[in-house]
Amino acid sequence: MNYLVDANVLSEPTKPAPEPAVIEWLRTNEREIAVDPIILGEIRFGIHLLPAGKRRQQLDRWFREGVARIVCVPWDAACGLRWAQLLADLRRQGQAMPIKDSLIAATALVHGLSVVTRNQADFKKACVKVINPFP
Repeated sequence: MNYLVDANVLSEPTKPAPEPAVIEWLRTNEREIAVDPIILGEIRFGIHLLPAGKRRQQLDRWFREGVARIVCVPWDAACGLRWAQLLADLRRQGQAMPIKDSLIAATALVHGLSVVTRNQADFKKACVKVINPFP
């Protein structure tokens, strides 16, 4: 496992016109990706918000057959403590991060993973290695 994949990358294949570079990145690296419980929750939350119908059924199936089977790294005491240090460091620098991104960053730091996301700016603040597969 080398990569912690953010929801904006993981969900790209579900779009009507997905970015080919992202699809290729996912295919090439599928054996090296992991998710965080926060990312699983973000994706599932979005599906829960959809009205009943064909689109929701498709995404339910995509989640069950694909996303839910990806390795999910634990969010444990080490992650919680690293998160606290990250927030304190950012505050001392006069910076902040969205809460979900800071939790994901802490997970990546504890497990030595690169975050794969379109949202580079926030994660770079956390000194996390970031990969953006979008052109």
